[in-house]
Amino acid sequence: MKNFNFKNKKLYCEKVSVSDICEKFETPFYLYSKKSIIDKYKLLSNHIKNKKVLIAYAVKANSNLSILKILQKCGAGADVVSLGELIRVKEAGFNPNKIVYSGVGKRLEEIIFALDFGILQFNVESIEELFLISEVAQKKKMLANVAIRVNPDIKAGSHPKISTGKKTDKFGIDILEAEKVFTMAKAMKGIRVVGVDIHIGSQITNINAYKKAFKVIYNLTKKLDKMNFKIENVDLGGGIGLIDDKRKESDFVKKFSILINSTQNKLEKKVIIEPGRYLVGDAGIIVTKILFKKTNSNKKFLIIDAGMNDFMRPALYSAKHNIQTLFQKSNKKNKFDIVGPICETSDIMAKNVMIDKNIGSNSFLFISQTGAYGSVMSSNYNSRNSITELLVEGNKVRVIKRKVGIKEMLKFEKF
Repeated sequence: MKNFNFKNKKLYCEKVSVSDICEKFETPFYLYSKKSIIDKYKLLSNHIKNKKVLIAYAVKANSNLSILKILQKCGAGADVVSLGELIRVKEAGFNPNKIVYSGVGKRLEEIIFALDFGILQFNVESIEELFLISEVAQKKKMLANVAIRVNPDIKAGSHPKISTGKKTDKFGIDILEAEKVFTMAKAMKGIRVVGVDIHIGSQITNINAYKKAFKVIYNLTKKLDKMNFKIENVDLGGGIGLIDDKRKESDFVKKFSILINSTQNKLEKKVIIEPGRYLVGDAGIIVTKILFKKTNSNKKFLIIDAGMNDFMRPALYSAKHNIQTLFQKSNKKNKFDIVGPICETSDIMAKNVMIDKNIGSNSFLFISQTGAYGSVMSSNYNSRNSITELLVEGNKVRVIKRKVGIKEMLKFEKF
């Protein structure tokens, strides 16, 4: 987390003291660094340095309009999975020719909107989806660009709930059926088969998983070339993981970039990659306040004002996120379980965290690497507010999403 640093034992985001921000904004809140997002995009782009590789940001990771605008200005494309995400990237000014539409459950109105917008391609995941796109395209007297997503039955090596490339997962066409489905698609009216797509999972830190997957896609693409398909685009998916050791992460990204370029050079096609977490994960933290400190038997707890409704990943995936105080102190430390206020046993942000033993109520903590799959997965469970999101640009802080409280929520309900 390059742009979150301690200076004189105080946490700063870029040039702004986080404790100063706490004096102006109610906790909990998300805090993002603009520079972090730009730096990560440039690092990946500079490693690849290939005009035939499109970096299509996975919007699902963080769809805030300000975050999207930063990446759009960097030159990124977008990988979307819903009409809402498609409208967001349109609003943020993304070039439709840099947008791919993924997802297993595209609705009729979503397909119509995407066709009218002129996206680069649909990443198709079932035969029935193909028929629906064909029907819509024919009625509109248009050609729909499609890539077929194949499921290679490859384990990504990350958490089972973010695996997308095993045959037991819901994603893609069985690799054994791929040639048959491509042939079927080629014969359909309104369909123009332009690509092959693969995506094996998220938070991948094993380069061998990518090598196996890319070998499958390479072999399939070569077969399709021999079958006289005019494959233009090969979408290699996303899933680049975050690694706490930044030297190891840098080495991994270098290896990934070499693999991407090698695959592109061998295939001589346009290659698309869909990073999400890698670009924005390190760019965000949650700042939260300790409400109470308590001990049950021999177990010590810090009860904070951020709950699983604000940040679901620890409860959903048993995800590990570093939690620290805003001030570095040399005091002795104790182990604490850091838990939220939600009435669920699973509302635990982290267990056995070493924190200053004398810390008390109204002290502040921060949860690292929450820029991806944080706010986008939040809810109003327990009728709690949606929390503020802030963006730091150098020495300036601005609100990029305001808090929505119970009074506003009730406006959408009726007796």
